[in-house]
This record gives sequence, C-alpha cells and structure tokens, in this order.
Amino acid sequence: MSKKIKNEKAQSKEQKVKGKSSKWIIVVLLIIIVILICIICNFIYEKRQEEALKNTKYYSEVDKSFYLQDGKLFIFDIIGNPVQVPGDFSQMTVADYEEENHQSNPKIGNVYFYYKVDDKIYLVMSNNTNFNEWTIKELTSEYMGIPSGSAIKCIRISGNYGYIFYVDSEGAGKVLKSTTEGDYWQEVGTDFTLNDNCTLKFLNKFGMTFDGFLTVPSEDGEECDLYRVDNTSEATFVKIDLSALGDSNKNFGYYSMPTYLDDSGMAITMYAGESKDDTNLTQFVSTDDGATWKTMTEYQNQKAEEAEREDELKNRYDQMAENLDQSVFLTDFENYNVDSDEVKISEEKAKQIAEKGFQESAARIAGEGIRDTEEESIEIREVSPNNYFTRKHNEGDDVYTNIKRKAYVVTKKNNMGNGVMVYVDVTTGLIIGGAAFGD
Repeated sequence: MSKKIKNEKAQSKEQKVKGKSSKWIIVVLLIIIVILICIICNFIYEKRQEEALKNTKYYSEVDKSFYLQDGKLFIFDIIGNPVQVPGDFSQMTVADYEEENHQSNPKIGNVYFYYKVDDKIYLVMSNNTNFNEWTIKELTSEYMGIPSGSAIKCIRISGNYGYIFYVDSEGAGKVLKSTTEGDYWQEVGTDFTLNDNCTLKFLNKFGMTFDGFLTVPSEDGEECDLYRVDNTSEATFVKIDLSALGDSNKNFGYYSMPTYLDDSGMAITMYAGESKDDTNLTQFVSTDDGATWKTMTEYQNQKAEEAEREDELKNRYDQMAENLDQSVFLTDFENYNVDSDEVKISEEKAKQIAEKGFQESAARIAGEGIRDTEEESIEIREVSPNNYFTRKHNEGDDVYTNIKRKAYVVTKKNNMGNGVMVYVDVTTGLIIGGAAFGD
C-alpha cells in the first residue's frame, strides 16, 4: 500500500472522529439550552404567581393558607405550592371564611370549603396534604336537606366532628352535625329557636371536648342565652349559667363571643354589657369551659393570690432542702468517698432511718400518698446517689453516676400503686437518694 493511500485513510479517520465529537458537543449544548429555558420559564411563572398574589384584592390577610382569584380558590400544599380547589368560587369572598366561623387546617390535610352556584350550595373536602383527591357534596340536595337560597352562617369540621349552621330564606336557623368527618350529617334537635340573630362560632383549637359557643338572642334582642358546643354531649348544646355576670339581661352576643384568654386553652374570656347599646363593657373569664365566670379583676386577683402562694411554697420547699439534717441525709455528693461496701447497718436500723426519708418526701415532695401503705419491702442493691431530697424547686433530677454504693432500698407503696423508695447506705447509714413512682 502506497504512502499516499495510508495518509488519505488516516485523514478520513480523523475527520470521522472530529465529526462525532462535534455532534456530541451540539447535543450537550442543546441539553444545556433546554435546561436554561426551563429554569427561566419556571422563574417567570413563579414571579407571575407572586405578583398575582400581591395584586389580587381577595388575598386573605388573616389566613395565608388560601386565596381567591378570578373566581377560583387556591390553597398552598405542605411545600408552599398553590393547588386549585375544585368548584366555582365566583360568588365567594374571603369574608365568607372568617376564622371563627370556618376553620380549615392544611397542615394536617383537614381542608374544606363551601361555595355557591346560584341558589345551590356545595361542600368540597380533602383529607390529605397532597390535595389530589376531593369530595364534593351538594348541601342543598334532597339528601342533605338545606333549602335553596339559604345562607351558611358557620361551618366547621374538626376531626370526627362537623357542624353547619344555616338560615333559610324565612330566617329560620338550623344546625347539622356530623360525627363521621363530614361524610354524613343530621339535624341537631334543640329546645330553643334558632334564627338569623344567633351566632355560632368556634374557638381556634382542634380536638377540644367542647368546640365553641352559640348565642340565642331573644326576639327583641334585649336578652341572650349562651350555649357551649359539646362534642361528647347528646344534646350538643349545653346552656351556660350566666348568673355570675350579674343582671340576667347581660347582652354579650352583640359584642364578642368567648375566646381563649391565652394560648394555654385553660381560660376563656368574653365581654358583656347591660344592653346592645351599652358601651361600658365588662370582661369576664371562665376557667371551667363556661360553667362559672369571674370578672377580669377577680380573675387577676385570684391569679395573683395563686402566684403568691406558689412563691411561698417554693420558698418553703427550698428552705426545707437547705435545712436537711446532714447526720441523716447526704448533702455533699462531690466529696462522698467511702472506702468499702461493708454492711454496718442492720435491716431494722435501715427501716428506722428510711422512715425519716418517707416523712420528708410526704411533707415536701410526693404528698401524703405513702400513708396508705399496702406494701412495704426492703432489699440491698447497688445504686447511684441522687438529689431526690436535696434538689430545689427549679432543679431537675441529678444522678451521680460516678458513685456506686450498696444501699438498702426501702419501698412503700399505697393501694393506688403509688409509692416512694428511700436509699440508705449500708455502710454509713446516710440517706443517699430516693425516688417517687406512680401517678
């Protein structure tokens, strides 16, 4: 083969390699371009969505978990993406979903809304945080029984329980209740008349035994009864005695419903006046779900007295810990260094020493439970000392694991299964710790 032919073949091979390399470069460039286009498009889309949220006049300033735009309702999933809720929301506004009357919790997938189409009303629900499955029920159907033209005053579904308060075109009010997460509903029977002046509102706490309150004003609006919504009661609405509020015609319904006083859910508060025109309102507080009421001044005085008593108990607790008899109780754990585990204390003596520990525990720590002794035992085992008897009220449990001692563990237990253990060092006879157990 001539040299010329060999050169031509080499050149041809080189050109083919270059051609393949060029094709791969072009493919990679095209992929990069496509990715860049996708990123830019996604950025533009997100910016437009953001601007749409800012510009829509229906955007909820109270609950940022949903918004209305162009007759469509959107909620945000767990990663913040908007998801459209199925249904025609063109007749709805954010005001239709006030927090007290309508509470939806996307964080746990408990999401529901209602919407109107002419005179028909629909309930749409989702029970998962992906919001990819929805159930729509026509509330005005013959099965549900809400008449066409009715106004929804309140709707709430929380766990198994759900309530719908509506008023028909004649002004008559009805309440439907569900105990199946909103799947099935039935009318709540009452011995009082519901009307358009009634207010049913729920407190912003999920899973409470009682959920909210219902006001039932008289026809002239001069008097008003208050009922508690009780999930566990067959009657559903439990009337609250308002005699503690003073005159029987205290009119609270025109001003405010009870709300939680703080985040603890332990106290509720409301304002009341002598009439619907009264501007001199008194604030009342209840700590037993509305069974009894105090004025805010009385409540604050009670809390101040309780705080003062608590401070006295704390000071007494600390003083007793500081005054422990060091011939009986070990108080210096850092310098406790005993050479042997020789048993120098008899079992009977250990019980006598432990009795001082039980008395100290009953007086300062675990109450009087050990008096009803049903069972008493004693055994020797290795323990680490602790600060059961020496700790202050604001101190946690400390176990001195660097120290190992043989001790008599004397245990007393009452007939409720509650009890106290006292550790008595077998060598020194000092009480080196203990523990309480049970409720």
